[in-house]
Amino acid sequence: MKIKINITYTLLACILFFSSGKINAQVGFFTDSPAQPLQIDAAKDNGKSPDASKLSNDVVVSSTGNLGLGLLNPITKVDLRSPDNKGLIGLGIGTQTPAQAGPGAIRYNAGGFMEYSDGEQWIALPLTAPTKALVNASKSSAQSIGSNTTTYISGWTETVDLGTTPNGDFDPSSGTFTAPRDGFYLVSFNITLANGNIPKNTFIETAIESDRSIENIQIFKTVNSYPAFQAGAVSNYISGNCNAIFNLKTGNTIKFSVKHNIGSSRNTLNDGKLNNLSISEL
Repeated sequence: MKIKINITYTLLACILFFSSGKINAQVGFFTDSPAQPLQIDAAKDNGKSPDASKLSNDVVVSSTGNLGLGLLNPITKVDLRSPDNKGLIGLGIGTQTPAQAGPGAIRYNAGGFMEYSDGEQWIALPLTAPTKALVNASKSSAQSIGSNTTTYISGWTETVDLGTTPNGDFDPSSGTFTAPRDGFYLVSFNITLANGNIPKNTFIETAIESDRSIENIQIFKTVNSYPAFQAGAVSNYISGNCNAIFNLKTGNTIKFSVKHNIGSSRNTLNDGKLNNLSISEL
């Protein structure tokens, strides 16, 4: 009888001890080595060294309460960005009122479009993509270009600017274009300098420059050269052109410059047909 009593007290002490503490462990369903506080291997295929393909069917909850579907380290409250590129959300036709669903709720409308709630009404999401950037500009005014000096071309006249901001995407006074969104932009630039003496072995350099250097060629240049002439020198116009494709992020800028080594300053020709630029969002 005494032995039974001792065993009972021992079991009771163990129960009280473990119940008063915290159990710090990770829970895994169908996986032996959970990587988060909770991990479910739905396909039961992880094994000891699961790859991205096997993890794409897992569900995890991180220590911060983030839910990950198909990935181990969710960084938002619900993260679906699995490596199999199947992180899609299927929305149904909701019957709740906007107030019941609350601001920020999204539903599918049977008419074939998406709606979101602002708390008071269901608002249809835009069906058309934003207008792509398109700029055309010319320059008819003279601008002095010093010898052996990089000069940014300003004082343009816009003929087209489809930018949705109040002043468009291009600032003609400074000659600066600002990318409205991430994307690729096709850029063309032509400039002509006024008639004058062209010494031997001279050049004109036209350049298109971006302020983004990561994953992008920052500056494109084209050089037109004038080697020695039989007569020693000639008098004529000199011109240059440059074309480029830039990979820009929202807010990145593009500028246009000219450099020459004629030996003295030379003005841009006051003819807009020969001084022009264009920018097209691809």
